[in-house]
Amino acid sequence: MPSLTKIKQVTEIALQDFPEIQARYLAGDPTVTAPIQVMQHMLAELGRDVDVSELEPFIKSRESTILADASNKGILPKGTATQHRVSIKNNGTERVTMQSGRVFEDGQGRVWRFIQNAEIPAGDEIRVLAEQSQERIVVKTITETLPFFSFQLPITEDMALCSLSVKDNEGDLYSFVTRWMNAQAGEKAITLKTDTLRSLTLEFGDSERTGHTLQANTELSITIVETDGELDAANLSDAMLVETYTAKEGKLRIKFEAGGLVRMGANPLSIDQMRLLASYPTHDDNAVFLGNFEFLVRKNFMSRSYFLNVWNESIHETHYGASVANINHLFVSITPKNSGEYALICGEVANLIAQADSLYGNSNIVFKPAEERKFRIKVNAVLSPVHDVDAVKEQIKSLLLSHYGKEQIAASYYLQNGFNLLEISQLLQRDVLAFQDRQSNLSIETEDLQENPVKPHHWLYMDASTIEIDIQRSSLSGGSRWTVL
Repeated sequence: MPSLTKIKQVTEIALQDFPEIQARYLAGDPTVTAPIQVMQHMLAELGRDVDVSELEPFIKSRESTILADASNKGILPKGTATQHRVSIKNNGTERVTMQSGRVFEDGQGRVWRFIQNAEIPAGDEIRVLAEQSQERIVVKTITETLPFFSFQLPITEDMALCSLSVKDNEGDLYSFVTRWMNAQAGEKAITLKTDTLRSLTLEFGDSERTGHTLQANTELSITIVETDGELDAANLSDAMLVETYTAKEGKLRIKFEAGGLVRMGANPLSIDQMRLLASYPTHDDNAVFLGNFEFLVRKNFMSRSYFLNVWNESIHETHYGASVANINHLFVSITPKNSGEYALICGEVANLIAQADSLYGNSNIVFKPAEERKFRIKVNAVLSPVHDVDAVKEQIKSLLLSHYGKEQIAASYYLQNGFNLLEISQLLQRDVLAFQDRQSNLSIETEDLQENPVKPHHWLYMDASTIEIDIQRSSLSGGSRWTVL
């Protein structure tokens, strides 16, 4: 059910058809706002009752439940900016200096920034690194002194937050903490929160408990870096500066290098990705608790990888044998969407784990390349004679590949026991029309995982070559000519 905020938004949209009443509503006329607010709150309370009656303790399927779980776990709608190498050719007769932070646009109008300084001699061509992001500075003056003062961040529409920094008028930079964990009283720190609408709220602390209380008349300078997220690097070609300050800058030609992708961009986590994270019992970033580093790494790198798994020395020795070299080590297997950034993403994963637990420095984290493994499955079915066998076979295969094939979310994590056969059966019965009558039946067989177990670095997925389908027609002989479909 929609939240009270969502109900109010819908109300304002609906009132656009009645301009006079809308004007009175926005002006706060009690003769209009009173009855509408009563109905809004009644709908919100009814929605809570419905939500309670439809609790999903294990597998989250409804979008509202998934978003609520993501909000409780602090999963922020953050994006990753694409980084790409560009060439700058100076067709003029004078040397040109290009400072880091200069803005240019690609052919689709997306904003990029140079993240390296460049000196381009006349007639020469050099390569520099650029990032698809834009930087904005928002100045906010605090009008009153309140503990845990908070306000919503103004994120540009259709863009995602990439990073931010906050500085006050005393020049102090605020550090970022997660849910005020380990933040001392009086420490200048901030935390980010989100809600079911995926909006971002910046929260400050309380000097008597944790963090720092913002005083009235404090002026904050908030630097926001935003990105468009994932983009198709194959379509990048020419680019141009947004502004030219001198005539010699007009002689520059900017072009994206073929094969120059350094880091692939990523969108904020989708509903399907958050559905997988909702199955984890943990509710914060304290990876040390129960050693749940897999959730921590997945939350941060799921959108940039096809397969990811993190395991400890105990699990490692179960599958690969015991060794003193495994003591106090953590093992990671990851397949990035862009194979060219494997070393880069491994370094980022190592830094993230080290921040969560200093025991696991770079020397105590072992990266094991993922090994692709195709999962063998056989679907045995009995169909009513009214169905086309070949069409049903193709439908079954396409459905399985779209859910459990390579690069799908269901194949992005460690599947020690293989794919869930109950989920597969329910999927086929729900989405294949031939299995929805009273004569059809199906059973599923898989490879023996006891004899050939799935190891932690195995990237298990279904492939067209490993899906076998055996369909038999049901017999009508000896029975009634009329059947119940």
